[in-house]
This record gives sequence, C-alpha cells and structure tokens, in this order.
Amino acid sequence: MKSILLILIRFAGLAWCRLHGVRPGKRNLIQGLPRIRRKGGTITLGDDVTINSAGWSNPLNDGRRTVLHAGSGGRIVLEDGVGISSSRLISYHEIILGRRSLLGAGCLICDSDMHEVPLGSGNPVRTAAIHIGERVFIGAGCTILKGAVIGNGAVIGAGSVVSGQIEAGTLAAGNPARLVRRIE
Repeated sequence: MKSILLILIRFAGLAWCRLHGVRPGKRNLIQGLPRIRRKGGTITLGDDVTINSAGWSNPLNDGRRTVLHAGSGGRIVLEDGVGISSSRLISYHEIILGRRSLLGAGCLICDSDMHEVPLGSGNPVRTAAIHIGERVFIGAGCTILKGAVIGNGAVIGAGSVVSGQIEAGTLAAGNPARLVRRIE
C-alpha cells in the first residue's frame, strides 16, 4: 500500500509541475503541490530532485508550500539530486543549485532587489545570478541574496544571510554569513 501511495504522490507532483511548465527530470519526488509561477522564465529540474512542499513531508516544514517563481528573464535550475523543503526561490535572472545540494526548510533565495532602490526612484531593479555549488548544505531559515556564490561542499548555518561569496569546503554562518572554519 505504501508503494502505491508513493507512486501516486510522484505522479501527482510531476503532473502538477508539468501543468505549470516545469521541465522535470527522471525519478523526481514532489511531495505536496509547490506554488509555481512562470512569468516569462524557465524552471528546470534535474534527475532525482526532491521537493517537499507539504507539512507532512518534513518535520521542519511550517505548512508553507515551496515557491518556484521565474519572472521575466528568470531561470531556476535544480540539478541532479537536489533536495529542497518548504522554501522560496524567486528568479528574475538566474538561480542554480548544484548537484546533490540540500536546501533546508524555510529558506529564501532571491536574485533581485524586487523593486527599485530607493523605492519610487524609477531606477532599474538590480539583479545578479546566484550560483550554489555541488554538495552544498544550506540550513533551515537561510536567506541567499542576489549575486551570492557558494562553493562546492560548503555548509551554511541555519538562519544565515548570504550576500557574497562563500568558499568551497567551508562552514559559514551569521548575518552576514562569515567563515567559521574549513571543513575537513
């Protein structure tokens, strides 16, 4: 019975993603129904991607659905083996999560300021790509801002804010995220 339920969950999640224009890979597991908005952008899932978008799918999920929003010119790529839980990815430029990276519950990844700065000035909205390397672990409740680059094998402590570059193979934490130590 459990096997049949898992097959139905996978089918429903993949059908939901396809219905909203997402390009899924093979063996994706979509638990719950993520909020997907493609307004001129693209969303691509690699193989073996897991998206937890239901309160029952992860004990840290607080009931919020995962949000994948690719606005005009935006591109979201979740490479092979990526796992995300109850997080929001909002792209007007480019967000790439590298192979086998994990994104904890309640994170926000946003590659733009979302409005002109200062507000009401008429200045163009600034965007910058976000690149997260392979085998990166991002703890629950983190915020990753435009232009962030996180190297392969890095770990970002829960609740951190990343606005710059984090070296490969390091543990970083805080607001703003700073090097805590190298990971051996």
